[in-house]
Amino acid sequence: MSVPSWLPRTRRTVSLALSVLIGTLGIAHPLTAQDRLAGLRTVTAGAVLEQVRFGGDGLLQAPLLGNDSIRVRRASQRSLPLSATWTLGPRWLVDLTAVHTSGEVTYTGRDGGPERKATLAGPSDVRLRVTGRFLDDALVLTAGANAPTGSTALDASELTALRVLASPALAMGTPAVGAGLSGTLGLLTQRRMGAWVLAGGAAIEWRGDFQPVASLAAGAPLLDLRPGNALRLSASLDGPLGRHRLAITASGDFFASDELRSPTQVGGSSAPLATVTLGPVMGADAQLQLVGARGGDVVLWTSARYRAGFARNGLTVSGSDGVYVDGGVRARQPLARRTDLVMALDGRFHTGLALDQGLATSGVAGGTGTIGVAHRVGGVSLQPFVRASGAALRARGPSPGRPRTNVSGVTGGLVILTRF
Repeated sequence: MSVPSWLPRTRRTVSLALSVLIGTLGIAHPLTAQDRLAGLRTVTAGAVLEQVRFGGDGLLQAPLLGNDSIRVRRASQRSLPLSATWTLGPRWLVDLTAVHTSGEVTYTGRDGGPERKATLAGPSDVRLRVTGRFLDDALVLTAGANAPTGSTALDASELTALRVLASPALAMGTPAVGAGLSGTLGLLTQRRMGAWVLAGGAAIEWRGDFQPVASLAAGAPLLDLRPGNALRLSASLDGPLGRHRLAITASGDFFASDELRSPTQVGGSSAPLATVTLGPVMGADAQLQLVGARGGDVVLWTSARYRAGFARNGLTVSGSDGVYVDGGVRARQPLARRTDLVMALDGRFHTGLALDQGLATSGVAGGTGTIGVAHRVGGVSLQPFVRASGAALRARGPSPGRPRTNVSGVTGGLVILTRF
């Protein structure tokens, strides 16, 4: 099944940050041996508008950097993603991705009052990935770099917007912040066992020095987090079930210690505040592709993650572990020779963390429905789509009896993919 690029996907690759997915669009282009020999080239561009509205009096957000609590009423974000893929000879593939976003958050004070706005706009970092295949595809080497083109200096208004737009509970597109210079290196090996393929891989990530969302999720009072490196191990099994196909993946992410630092009063580097060690993240994914008799097909998928609690200065923080479960069904049905109808229903349940950081650590239960078409004209594919979502947000604590906040959203966009 050739899944349209605008369908939401789980972000599961051999490396943590090497994916060429572009935020909301989830653009990915699998490469076959025939494509590599032909010199595949693709360019994908899009425009996406996301809008989210919070029910009741809005969602209460905890204070940030000495400011008062606020109630978030609405949020919106416009994204212009761009991706390019090309080959270098018969073995090498290069991916380049970037996105420009403009987000706005509307909020009031804790007890109401006039509405105010916080904005965050600009380019993301530019991500470059190079993949090489050797020994008849039995060995795959991946290397990537993150060019620090995104902003790493945010004022109070931009931080207010970031806490909402980058929230895992909302699952919006990539916000306009950078991570600093970083890189990844991964190695994957695979072996055929009859019609099935067994693969295993490892990747190391050198993380950038600007991680404000990770700092908030760690319960840090300040936003200066110096992250350590990360290691991902994964294994997968992929093969046919009659004319259908099943893929199963298991993975584990392991993290070196991070340093929380407080700002320096007079120039120079900041002073150490605490050491934070994120707990491992263990996950499993499954995808079953059901091929229809008339050219259509259906994909059933599920993804489960467990994040172990993290430690501050060697002591595990109570309530800092969480469970994340996503799943859904996606269907493609040909309408005409060059046009397909694509539909999807997806659901998610995240426990969140028992840390009072508002949306950054909130739990969520909800779902989305997507409908669109994929129309091919020569070497160009046009993919307009609309998506509606609804969810209930609730913090795990630490205070009991926290109210539930309903949130609804709508997304629309157009993706244009050219292949030559």
